[in-house]
Amino acid sequence: MKKLLLLSGLLLINFSAFSQHKKQFKVIHKVKTSPLKNQQSSGTCWSFATTSFLETEAIRKGKPSISLSPMFYVHPAYLGKSKKFIETKGKSWLDAGDLTFSVLKGYETYGAVPESVYNGIIEGDWQHDHVEMDNLIKTMISSIATSGYGRIKPNSWKQSLEGVLNAYLGKAPDKFNYNGKEFTPRTFADFYLGINPKDYIEITSYSHLKYYTKSTLKIPANWGDNKYLNLPIQDFESVIENALKKGYSLAWDGDASEPNFNFEKGVAELTKEQESLKITQDLRQETFEDKSTTDDHNMHLIGKAIDTSGKTYYILKNSEGNNEQGGFMYMSKKALLLKTISVLVHKEAIPETIQSKIY
Repeated sequence: MKKLLLLSGLLLINFSAFSQHKKQFKVIHKVKTSPLKNQQSSGTCWSFATTSFLETEAIRKGKPSISLSPMFYVHPAYLGKSKKFIETKGKSWLDAGDLTFSVLKGYETYGAVPESVYNGIIEGDWQHDHVEMDNLIKTMISSIATSGYGRIKPNSWKQSLEGVLNAYLGKAPDKFNYNGKEFTPRTFADFYLGINPKDYIEITSYSHLKYYTKSTLKIPANWGDNKYLNLPIQDFESVIENALKKGYSLAWDGDASEPNFNFEKGVAELTKEQESLKITQDLRQETFEDKSTTDDHNMHLIGKAIDTSGKTYYILKNSEGNNEQGGFMYMSKKALLLKTISVLVHKEAIPETIQSKIY
């Protein structure tokens, strides 16, 4: 999608380096997770959020904490998006953003690489900066898709695209050494993560889709026509609550463009009027259809907290740098229920009463 761009228990978040006026929270649940990372000037929140999710799942499974390369999944995602864009003659998605599906598919097909081995920053550069690369790829692939000459040369465009990706991100390794052993991306993923992508499911909640079944959610970034499990809002909320309570995190996809989503302060709320409303299925549907809720950002949902007045918030790892909450976002419960497009979670985090209705 487009970039708008640990430990369980009770504790009071306090970062003394910041202003004494920053909002205070008490944590109710917090999943043990890996350190925050910064996507900088790249539209890869989808990969940062999902690799953080995979890192956290590995920790939950008893594996050592590692830092995965989010950029390792940019290569296959751009190849897939470009192929679809050419096949549809320019009618599908070709922006820098994407969805959790692309990371899971990349993991399943290719494996994973530690960030220390491949960080996607070529020698001489100092940070992730994809503006020039994204523009170049879009111009090049758009020209191929809409050329009007009929026959497309698959080897030529793939080699050209891979050349651009390698020039800006560096070539991803086929083999590498890590902790004194040689790995391929596949053997590294199997040894250090041991994750089966088929154990995970993307869940949404909209009334135009059939409940308790998987359907294709028509959002721009879903260029691969991926399917989501659709649940009523009450069950959608129950999955999130049950997951966090049992130590599972969730990869979050939603709308972060609201005026009261303050990334500097690390607090995301609706307007005062909306915060006073009950968030219903009809309201979710209305904001989805009028496009006031869009999928413009990904984060990693790792916990739940309350503020000093007792109001409920959810804790999300963001990948956009530091802020008054140490880089985390605290999203009000009503904002989460209204502005979440979908969440990715382990199937075992779904309550049995809900699992029994799925077909």
